[in-house]
Amino acid sequence: MTKKLLTREQKVFKELAATGKYINTGKVLIGLTYQRKPPLMTDGEELIQSLLLGSYRCLISGQTMVYLILALVIGASLFVA
Repeated sequence: MTKKLLTREQKVFKELAATGKYINTGKVLIGLTYQRKPPLMTDGEELIQSLLLGSYRCLISGQTMVYLILALVIGASLFVA
C-alpha cells in the first residue's frame, strides 16, 4: 500500500495545529486568521491622526472644559465673597 503524499499546505496545517494555538477540523484550522482588536487610541494619538487626516479637532476635551468652568465659578464666588 502506498502512502499518500502530503501537499505543502497540508504539512503547514499539521505544523500549525501541532503548536496548540489552532484547532484542526480536518479541512480548516479554527483561529488561523484571528486578529486581535487594536487597542483604543489615546488622546494624543487621536490628535496626531486627525492632524494627518486633515480633520482637526479642538484641543480641549469636554471634561476639561467642565473643570475649567467649575474652577472659574468657584474662583469668582470666592473673589466676590
